[in-house]
Amino acid sequence: MVDTVIELSPPSMQELPREVYVRQQNMPARHLFAPHTHPWHQLLFATSGTLVTRLKAQRLFVPSGTAVWLPAGCTHSTYTEFGAELKSLYIHVSYTAFERQSPLVLEISDLMRELILTASNFDPEYPPHGYENDLVQFMLSTLSRMPQKEHTLPWPSDSRLANLCAQLYSSPDARPSMTQIANTLAMSARTLERHFRRETGMSLQGWCSRMRLMKAVEMLGTDMSITQIALELGYGSPAPFIMTFREQLGLSPNRYRLQRRGGQTT
Repeated sequence: MVDTVIELSPPSMQELPREVYVRQQNMPARHLFAPHTHPWHQLLFATSGTLVTRLKAQRLFVPSGTAVWLPAGCTHSTYTEFGAELKSLYIHVSYTAFERQSPLVLEISDLMRELILTASNFDPEYPPHGYENDLVQFMLSTLSRMPQKEHTLPWPSDSRLANLCAQLYSSPDARPSMTQIANTLAMSARTLERHFRRETGMSLQGWCSRMRLMKAVEMLGTDMSITQIALELGYGSPAPFIMTFREQLGLSPNRYRLQRRGGQTT
């Protein structure tokens, strides 16, 4: 039996009660916030598990301890394969601290995490003056200082290539050759590579490597063993997976997992 994806409805609000409104959310495995948009900015902070935010031209991976910044008007959906807990900050559109208004994945510092956790306990209509507002203002001034993470996977707009990426994404253990893939699309390998690079800025091989790395990041937020993750990603044994992961992120999968879990909060 194939597990179904359960859609969640975003809250219906006409306006924010204050400059920042914080929601706490537990998303079970294989749940999705369907595509939607807001008239305000949103910061999705994963306190455990991994979120995947889907945009028109890319996927943003948000493991625990990181957050995705979504500017007002950005159409997006958010999905979790294995379950996640998150704090969702809705921020008034007047906030303009980021130099460019585009989606970003941010590393959340210990200080920023504590500020978010504290603000999540405020009444939605906290006093406009005093301690709560002072903390919120400090949190906003700190937010734009968070370092960016390259947890992105480009996604083609061409329907044939988008379907191809969806198939490869759903079966990361599959390793079809370029010729095999091109044949299914009734084009030559050279034509496929040219179209794919034009759509994504990457070679198909590079995209698959990037996709498996992001899938590894997602799986490392679970209790799956390193061996199981390696096999799920199509490696014959853990050793080449560990080596590839270390080459791309600068640390071993186990070390990465420990760092992520060290930053988890509830």
